[in-house]
Amino acid sequence: MTATMLPTTDTDVAAKQRARFDELTDSPYFEQVVAANRLYLTAAVGDPLGTERTYWALSCLPKTLGNSRFSTLSMSTMETLVLQKPRTPGGTLSGFVVVSRTVLEAAGNAFDNDGLDVTPSDYVAAGADQLWVRGSWTALARELVGTLGRRAPLRDAARELAGRLVGGAGTNYARYHNPHLAARVLGRI
Repeated sequence: MTATMLPTTDTDVAAKQRARFDELTDSPYFEQVVAANRLYLTAAVGDPLGTERTYWALSCLPKTLGNSRFSTLSMSTMETLVLQKPRTPGGTLSGFVVVSRTVLEAAGNAFDNDGLDVTPSDYVAAGADQLWVRGSWTALARELVGTLGRRAPLRDAARELAGRLVGGAGTNYARYHNPHLAARVLGRI
């Protein structure tokens, strides 16, 4: 005989979200995850505070791919920033961003993809104009921020893609949004 599944309550969801956030705070990568998400939102989203949970959602320790992620930032029906757990203890924080192919390719040599893997991406929501850019968080951050006197094509490409997604139909991932991690990333804590 199988047990009857009871519907999940808002209290259950809130408790799970809090537990995941607490687990992440115990990680030596916690501050890097917060800083990485903040950097991405600052670089790519024009109004992170006004679009939170409606147009973008931030999950904390999602169960995706065997618990291999610290966080996933999603817009519309797709992931735009994923921060992955290191494969070995003490390893480097890594991840990927999905960006506009047109903008990144137009930058030509201004984009330093040293240490980054750039491959086609196929999320439906972004259409044909998209690329995955994967690598260590240090390399991704360097290209999202740019350096003094140098353009930041990865930031421009991330902003172009996010601009198309934010303001559309909204995100399908709002139910996975972790308000505790988002509050930390947005500076409310």
